[in-house]
Amino acid sequence: GGDTPMGIFSYVLIPAEDVEVMQELSLDAPSTLQENLSCLTTALQGYFREKGGAITEEGKTKMMDTVRNQVKAQKAGTSAPANGAETEKLLAQLAVSQTVDIVQLLPATAASKWYGVNMYVDDQGVAKGAPPNRRASGLCMQCGLATEVRGDAFVARVWDDQEGFERLDIKTQDLSSDADWVKEARARNSNLPDLKTAHAMLTDAKGAPREPAEPSLSPAERLEKASSARAEGTAAFKAGDMDTAAEKYEGVLALYTPLPSPFTAEEEAEVKDLRLACLQNLAMCRLKQEKPFEAISACDLALEIDDGAAKAWYRRGQACMKLQQFGVARKNLTRAATLNPRSREIREEIDTCKRLAAVKASEAVDDA
Repeated sequence: GGDTPMGIFSYVLIPAEDVEVMQELSLDAPSTLQENLSCLTTALQGYFREKGGAITEEGKTKMMDTVRNQVKAQKAGTSAPANGAETEKLLAQLAVSQTVDIVQLLPATAASKWYGVNMYVDDQGVAKGAPPNRRASGLCMQCGLATEVRGDAFVARVWDDQEGFERLDIKTQDLSSDADWVKEARARNSNLPDLKTAHAMLTDAKGAPREPAEPSLSPAERLEKASSARAEGTAAFKAGDMDTAAEKYEGVLALYTPLPSPFTAEEEAEVKDLRLACLQNLAMCRLKQEKPFEAISACDLALEIDDGAAKAWYRRGQACMKLQQFGVARKNLTRAATLNPRSREIREEIDTCKRLAAVKASEAVDDA
């Protein structure tokens, strides 16, 4: 009949506790595409609900605060009064809802011949106070993603060309750091997007790097000039004049594109900090000007200087959200949160991103 399974596929459990061995598990792949797409997340929702334990009181409070703030923000944009009962109902649902977070270790794209590997984790691991999963976080790092995983994690392989969808086996031995797919993921994820474009925006029309602005300046004069331009940019930014601010920050960068040499080690460190700050500030200006592509270029150049710059990952995530690229946005924001775990601002942006992605997904279903 129409209900024969498409076969049994195996996937791997990486327990949070180091002493527990990794396990290969298996599941029947249902025959219909829709059920096949959701069979693993449905099974894992049940697992996390039972195994993960309840959300801690602290986690529940944080979750409630987030929702309250979101409801307030939404109501602020409308004339409707906030309905307390409605809010509380929403909070109660949220506290019991169990979702599975999917980390795309190797995204299924044409470049990977549509094969992909995903990690599935408890969306509420932090709220439940789940312990860090050292091995799963390590696998993410091997794949070029700075993601701290909490609680048990599962890894599965798929083939997904957007039209068809198949679930494929993955075994424990496939998770070694020298596995071909891990190397491919590392090459894909650590390759920061399109630095060529970002550089082109700071070079002349022919694409040949210009000499730095005012080539005759001594290093000390150049630094002094750049520092005062940065201060002018920041003053303009605070006054709400984004055009002038962006112009000043670009002026600083022009003094160091390409980098004049030679530098002492001390000068080099100062210039690096100055360029990084100006690129991150320029990204913020571009966001305010509704120029998300230019914001992304500024962030890419900042990340080339320091790929641990949480603010650049955060701004990049915000720019991707403006472009409705919620998957990429969430990855960028998650990386920012990993680098700066104490930032409430970043965590709230991740929640907003999830909410907007869900709205977009439901609209896509309605249109279908």
